[in-house]
Order: sequence, then C-alpha cells, then structure tokens
Amino acid sequence: MVKTLLTLFTFLLVTLNSAIGNDDDINPEQFSKNLNIELNRFLESKDAKQNYLRLLELEGQAIQISEGEPLKLGSIGSAILDIYPYSQTGHYVLSLFYGHLDSLEAKQSHEQSLRLIQRYMTDNGSGESTDPYPILTINDAKTFAKTSGNSPVGSTYRTTEGITLGLLLLAQKKESPLKYWFYDLSKVLAALEPESNDKEAQGWPLIRELANASDSAAQVAIGAYLVNQRKFNSAISWLKVSSRSGNLLANSLLGRAYWSQSRVATTDKIRKEKLELAQENYLQAIALGSTQSMYTLASLYLQGHYGPDNEQAALALLQQAAALDHVESILYLGQLYNSGKGSIQKNFSTAHRYFKQAAALQDESAVIMYGRFLISRRDLNLGDREIVKWLKKHTDEGSSEAMVIMGNLYATGTTVSASNNAAVRWYKKAVKQNPKDSNIVNEVAWTLTVSDIRGLKRPKYAKKIMDKLMKSSDRARNQPEYLDTWAATHAASGNFDQAQALQEEAIGVAMQGKTEVIGILREHLELFKSGKTVTEKAP
Repeated sequence: MVKTLLTLFTFLLVTLNSAIGNDDDINPEQFSKNLNIELNRFLESKDAKQNYLRLLELEGQAIQISEGEPLKLGSIGSAILDIYPYSQTGHYVLSLFYGHLDSLEAKQSHEQSLRLIQRYMTDNGSGESTDPYPILTINDAKTFAKTSGNSPVGSTYRTTEGITLGLLLLAQKKESPLKYWFYDLSKVLAALEPESNDKEAQGWPLIRELANASDSAAQVAIGAYLVNQRKFNSAISWLKVSSRSGNLLANSLLGRAYWSQSRVATTDKIRKEKLELAQENYLQAIALGSTQSMYTLASLYLQGHYGPDNEQAALALLQQAAALDHVESILYLGQLYNSGKGSIQKNFSTAHRYFKQAAALQDESAVIMYGRFLISRRDLNLGDREIVKWLKKHTDEGSSEAMVIMGNLYATGTTVSASNNAAVRWYKKAVKQNPKDSNIVNEVAWTLTVSDIRGLKRPKYAKKIMDKLMKSSDRARNQPEYLDTWAATHAASGNFDQAQALQEEAIGVAMQGKTEVIGILREHLELFKSGKTVTEKAP
C-alpha cells in the first residue's frame, strides 16, 4: 500500500513541480499563469459542478480525519489532487500523511506546494471585506486558517455589491480574539451557476445545492436569510443542522431566532422554553469563542429577561468579551460604571479605564464615546492627550462627528488649551464635511446658540445652518429636538415671535410620540415669551 502511494506521489510530484517549481527559483508571474490556467480548465470543464461537489466532499473528509487518522489521508489527498492539483487541502493532508510515514522529501514537497498556492492567494487579496482572498473552496479557506495556527469556528456565504459570492470565515487561536477572513468565490459562481436576470437571487441556487451537500456555511446563509424574513421555524431547521458541525454563527443565529420567538409566545410556558433555548445556544456560541454572543447574552441578563439576579453573570460575560477586544462589550462596561445600574455602583475611574481601552482599539465609535466621556466628566480632570491623536486619525478620514468632538475639546479646554476660535473652526469643518447630516448640524447649532462658555456663541452662523437644514429636510422638520434648536437660533437672533411659533410647532410634534421632551420644550417657550434666550452647559 505504502509503495503504491509513493509511486503515485512521484507521479504527482513530477507533474506539480513542472507547474510550480521550487520556492527559490519560482517565477511568480509564471506560477500565477499556471494556476489560473488550471483553475479555468477545472471550472470550464463540462463536468465542473460534479467535480466541484466531489472535490468539496473529499476535502471535507480529509479535514475531518486529518488529526486522528493520518494513514487514510494518502488515498484521499491523492484523489483530491487528481481532481484539482492546486488544492491547498490536498497538499496539506498529504504533507501530514508523508510526515507520519517519515518520508521527509515527499512531506517537504507538499509543504512547498502549499506555501506557493497560499502565496498566490495572499498576493491577490488581504482577507479584508474590501479585498478578499481568491479561493476555490471553503475547505481551502479552513486549511489556510489551520496552517496559520487558527482553528475555524464559524463560516457563512455572503454577497456584496462587488462580490457575487463571498465567504466569511471565523477562526481563533486559544484565548485570542476571533479573526475574520473574507474570501471571494465569484469565479466559482460564474462557472457553476448560469447568470440570472434576478440579481438578488444570484448565488442562491448554488448555496442551496451546497447546503443540501452538508456545507455548514451554506446552511447558515440560508438560516440567516430566513431569520431576517422572520420565518423562524424554517430557519431553526437549517441552523440546527449547521450547528452540529461546530459553526458558532449557527448557534448565535439560533439564539436570536429563539429569542424572537419568546417575544411573541402566547403562553408563559412557551416563552420560558424559547428563552432557555436561546440561552443554551448563546452559551454554545460563547464556548466556541463568540464575543458577540457574550455581549448579547449579557445584555439580556441586564435587561432582566432571565430574572433579577444575573448582574454578576452579565459582568463576567462582558469582561470575558472585553479581554478579547470586543469593543461593544468594553463600551457597555464603561457605560455601566459611568451611570450605575442595580448593584453596579458608579465608578468614574473604572468607567474611564474601559472607555480608554475601547478607544485604544481605534474604533471610531469608541474614540468618539471616550471623547464625550472626558468632556462630560471634565470636572474630574481625567484628561488624556491620546484622545487628540485618536480623534485626528478619524478626522483625517473625514469623520464629521470626530470633528465635533475636537471642537468640544477646544471649547471646554479638555486635554487641550481652551480656544473658542479653534472650537468654531472644527465645528464649521464638521458641518462643511457633512452638511446633510441633521445630527451634526443640530449639535453644532445648539452648542453655538446656547453655550454658557463665554465668547463661544455664534448665533448668526447657527441660524444659517439650521435654516438650510430645516427647509430642506422633512425628517428634521418632524423632530421636536431640531425644531427646539431652530427656535433657539431665532430667539438668539432677536426674533422672538418666530421662536415662539417654532417652539409651539415643536411641542405639537412631540405630543405625537415624544411626550418625554414636552416639559423642557415648554420651559424654552416660556423663555421666548419673556424675551429671553436659552443658555445652558454646552457642550
């Protein structure tokens, strides 16, 4: 048996070396050309779909037995390379096989082939969502993760505007954050599925076929679609099958589906059963490393859906996710200690530590939230010069909200020397960057209209940008908060009759669904009736 396999290996080695060559003398352009020729030959053959499904089946079997039954890998690996000589999985399992036989030359040859194929892949992509790796099968994506020292824990197929069929693969090193790798299988889709006039349906026939062939990523893709369509029973059927292969995305979606069913349960018994199933699946996803499930389950605990005594369990989950750099969980911890909740006491020092930890990960929302925290607690002298560096990274990338926070820092003298002129420059830059963003315009206008900081008010400019926004946006015109700002700019400009009219309009809009703000709106109305303007702590 071993002799037969070694003979077959020699044949494959000669064939592959003629196409691949050695690491030292390889011509990257020639290698890419050879790989593309073989890829096109494979995809353009009349039996392409049959061969592709067979390749998936063999690669899947090889990965499944790669650690426990190395002697079976010889025949399977050879069969894989007979179908497609550039299979990462085929070369990987044969390197394991020959390593088990102590056949060093054969082992090294397959390792060399694997390196060259992976170098081609990484030369043509970065694995980011905007620049995915080109790949032929999901199993090669799993092989790349394994040979990079990671364990695949989840996957799903996906589409974007530029990628007709993509793959998201999640993998993890022990006690490390999940890695997200993106792959492009558009060539596979173009070859195996006729182009459809219905662009939204493109890819789904192949995904259904893959799902029926036990492809866990395809089963998750179908399950996710059905969850979004609120067809929970059908979604659960697909996701249960997928979860058996250890796909954390399936468990996470099952948690979401069961949770959604609990919200519409007709009896307490059914509601309790669905909540327990949701918790069970979130915990399974957590066991596989899902920080998002840690965050979600912690949120449900804190909201009291599993009883009143789960605050410590929620904190433990959030802290576990925070240790794995999950930004949402770190920010949630910061918010909890900033405001206090139940038995969780306010602790601004702890809140500061969490907000800074999140901001240090360079996430835009985290940097902005950290900036807002520093400004809101400026009386505690928690200033941190790093916030300026982190904000500037995002202002350079065009973030108008980061520009507003920079303005707030200068207005209040938080971590920088106070400067009204610098503050106003940043505010105007933010509005110029995104003049149709009603939140940005409203925040800038409010600050420059009502601020109690001496010399910061710019009511003329504030009225100008609010006039433009409110006359061009029906959405803004139906927000009582924006009408309140608009009225305040008119009052600050001396037009109290118009300020009163706009404030009464704001109250009327608030009465249709935002009654919680009516009190403050009426207080402002009384000021306008008395010929007074609004002044308050801002930012």
